[in-house]
Amino acid sequence: MCKPFWMLMPMLLRLLLWLISWKGGDALMALVDLYVCLIINGRRTFDQVPTTLQPAVQAELEALGLGTDGQPLS
Repeated sequence: MCKPFWMLMPMLLRLLLWLISWKGGDALMALVDLYVCLIINGRRTFDQVPTTLQPAVQAELEALGLGTDGQPLS
């Protein structure tokens, strides 16, 4: 029996991250920038960021003066 597509998404995301890291860092940074934008705009939470990207996303948010919730640090 085939699994629904949405159940395969975590596996496909891990495969995509592996391929990107194998190919080069530019594509990985593009994903980091994407997640930073999604967090700032409230479309994603930090907990929804893949664990492999969380340190880089957190560093980028902090460099912008933002917390992991996308709001300015007080």
